[in-house]
Amino acid sequence: MISINNSIVSTTVPLGTIVGTLTMTNVAGAALAANFILTKSAAGTFGISGSNLVTERSAIPPGIYSVRVCGVATNANYANKEYITITVTM
Repeated sequence: MISINNSIVSTTVPLGTIVGTLTMTNVAGAALAANFILTKSAAGTFGISGSNLVTERSAIPPGIYSVRVCGVATNANYANKEYITITVTM
C-alpha cells in the first residue's frame, strides 16, 4: 500500500512545494524503503523528489487530482501502484 501524509495544497504555492511524504507498506503493514515514480497522467502538475510528492508548476488550478504513484521496494521483492487523491484549494 502507498499512502501520503498530506493531500491538500494551495493553488498559490510555488513550484517545487512539498505536498506530502509518500510511504509504502507491505500486506502485513510493515514499512518498506521504496523508490517512487508517477505515471504520465501526473506529468507537468506533480512530481517526485525522493519520497515527497511535489508541485511541478505554480498556480495549479483548484480541484481534485487523482495521481497514480508506483512504488518499488529497495530492500524487498515488493512493488505496488496506488491512486492518491490531491485536493488543490484557493
